[in-house]
Amino acid sequence: MHTLLSKARNTLVASVSSFILFVPAVSAEASFETTCNQQADVAFNEGLNLIHNMMYIQAEDAFNRAAAADPGCAMAQWGVAMSNFHPLWPGTPSEAEIERGSAAAEKLAAMPSENAVEQALIDAVVTFYAPDHETYRAQLKSWADAQIAVAEQHPDNTDAAAFAALARLATAPRGPDRIKVNAQVGDALDAIHQKAPDHPGVIHYAIHAYDNPPLKDRGRQYAEIYDKTAPNAPHALHMPAHIFTRTGEWEKSIDLNSRSAEAALDQSKDVIQSHYAHAIDYLVYGHLQLGDVDEAARLVDEMLDIQNHQVSFGGAYALAAAPVRLPLEQAQWDVAAALSPDMHPVIRWEKFPQTVAMRWFAIGLGAARSGDVDKAQDAVAELKSLHAVMNERGQDYWAQLTEAQIMTVDAWTELASGNAEIALTKQYAAADLEDRIGKSPVTPGHVLPARELLGDMLVVLGRPDEAAVAYQTTLDLSPNRARSLTALQ
Repeated sequence: MHTLLSKARNTLVASVSSFILFVPAVSAEASFETTCNQQADVAFNEGLNLIHNMMYIQAEDAFNRAAAADPGCAMAQWGVAMSNFHPLWPGTPSEAEIERGSAAAEKLAAMPSENAVEQALIDAVVTFYAPDHETYRAQLKSWADAQIAVAEQHPDNTDAAAFAALARLATAPRGPDRIKVNAQVGDALDAIHQKAPDHPGVIHYAIHAYDNPPLKDRGRQYAEIYDKTAPNAPHALHMPAHIFTRTGEWEKSIDLNSRSAEAALDQSKDVIQSHYAHAIDYLVYGHLQLGDVDEAARLVDEMLDIQNHQVSFGGAYALAAAPVRLPLEQAQWDVAAALSPDMHPVIRWEKFPQTVAMRWFAIGLGAARSGDVDKAQDAVAELKSLHAVMNERGQDYWAQLTEAQIMTVDAWTELASGNAEIALTKQYAAADLEDRIGKSPVTPGHVLPARELLGDMLVVLGRPDEAAVAYQTTLDLSPNRARSLTALQ
């Protein structure tokens, strides 16, 4: 990993303005026989495997090569349309992605296929780009309903079944019902895996299904093999770490994310893929849990030194989260309070208020725990402004998470002001809310869990038995978290 920055710098080609990436070789275990010519069929299947590995940019390139090899290949345009929305990823497609996907969908209208499975898949993706949808969630649901129907109509088609599983995961409800849906999807994927043990989509989507505390152990079998199914795909190298983060196996997570970050840099040219920053955030988290503070700090510095990150929600999240993890995990409250509101210049931060909230949360918590009540209250004002924007944009999950952050900073401000019972009431409420909504897959963990902070507060108030319960509850959700483990020793 010490060569990451030098490799990154070697990829910076200032004179090139287009987004170009080297296409990685992946183990092509998914195979779909199209009605296109042989050359197009080969490129299509390369793209199909890449899209199952959520390497969307490279997948689109492969599908475009299929279209060039056979202009009448409808499935090539299906692939382009599919590559430009990302069902499980937070955020919405960019304007450029919607434009490219819509152009492919328009072409598909004039390219009917005589193959029933192809036509069903085409109809499903076209419905996503239909002009009558008012929101992205409506687009996603329309595609999901149609994609699930494809699998029901063609139960022997593994790719249709895999995409149907993805569709169900993408539209699963929040809260307790989500676990029920994920378990059902996992059951279906387990059955498909028995028939197609090397299919990358089945393995990948199963990890997503089991990426939650109650189901994490069911995901272990997939976490152990996914990197071998697609050994050069950065996202495939990273994904098993979702399970190993849930189980607190930091060495495994660090190994996988190191390989993912290296692969992302090796395959990037002109712009560094967001897979890199995403892996670095998981790496930083893992190293901090092992007490490797210097390595975590070095990785943050390397990431922040790079000036051509891909602009995406995943990249923005990592660029916002990793730097604040350093002082918060080490309880360096004065350092957290002194963080600059200015963040990495490559990101237009107004697009991602939920990521900016982490910076103000760190500043506010650091100030409150350092006794600077005025600065803490200023940070809360910033958080409330960001919360309003999230509500306006319908970002319900992130708005709720920000509510928990506001309550936490308020709680520690009240404690600093001598109002212990009000402080505890607010911190309990923050912990309950944060635990109820859970963590997003974009993050290895909240930048500092509210339940763990409740334990800290109970310790300060001389209530060690109650504090131990809070720390243990934190560990039940996030095994082997260093701060909670240390507190219980």
